[in-house]
Amino acid sequence: MRTVILYASMLVMGYITACKTVPEGMSEVKSPFSGSKYESNRRWFRATASGESMNLETSKDKALLSAKQRLAGQIQTQVKNVAESYKGERQADNTLDEYNERFQQMTREVMNQVLVEAQIMETKTYVTKDKRYTTFVALEARKRIVYRRLKDVAKSRTSLSEADKKYISEMMDKAIKDLEDED
Repeated sequence: MRTVILYASMLVMGYITACKTVPEGMSEVKSPFSGSKYESNRRWFRATASGESMNLETSKDKALLSAKQRLAGQIQTQVKNVAESYKGERQADNTLDEYNERFQQMTREVMNQVLVEAQIMETKTYVTKDKRYTTFVALEARKRIVYRRLKDVAKSRTSLSEADKKYISEMMDKAIKDLEDED
């Protein structure tokens, strides 16, 4: 019995030690903007990124561009998921491919508007001894705004049929309601 307990203790200690070890020649890097505060959730799209350069402004621009690209990817994926889940309720017809293309164009247009207006949550800049700047940035955009913008753009599109406008409006209303239901 003692042997079993001793063996089990050795296994547990070995497991704990293995979890704490860092590969030789490496050290862990922790970003200043990590944790749930900086992650997307049911109400916000959020993204973080960093940029490095010998020029301060270039490091800021690189960080902001990278964060916006990540935010755009999240928005595109989320809107696509909302559309896909709702699409099953729509009657398929011969114009479905044209509708999908127009909807994707609208999504890109709205995404560009939202990215211009995305809020900077925080930014931090560090400089090394050799004068290299590293900037970290955290962005956020409210999901409700994205859905409302899609609805507004759809209403104003002459290239969409009244049925498509109604469909998109209902789809965005449902997405907004789902956000409110999660309160």
